[in-house]
Amino acid sequence: MNENKYGGQKVSRFIFECFMAIVYAFASYVFLFTHFFDNSILPRGMRIGLGIVLGLYGLFRIYRAYKKITQINE
Repeated sequence: MNENKYGGQKVSRFIFECFMAIVYAFASYVFLFTHFFDNSILPRGMRIGLGIVLGLYGLFRIYRAYKKITQINE
């Protein structure tokens, strides 16, 4: 019975991690592929660098969430 004590907390944490991974991936897309920040104070090189870093971090978050869900299922 103690195994399921924090089951809801694990599920909500997993959902939050997936949501944040999607947010980082979307932010990366906006920085890299849209013209939303063209007329801002961010230079083009900084925008591309930030987009790459956010994309890599989003992929890392997706990988970490996947590892957690496979550990829960075992």
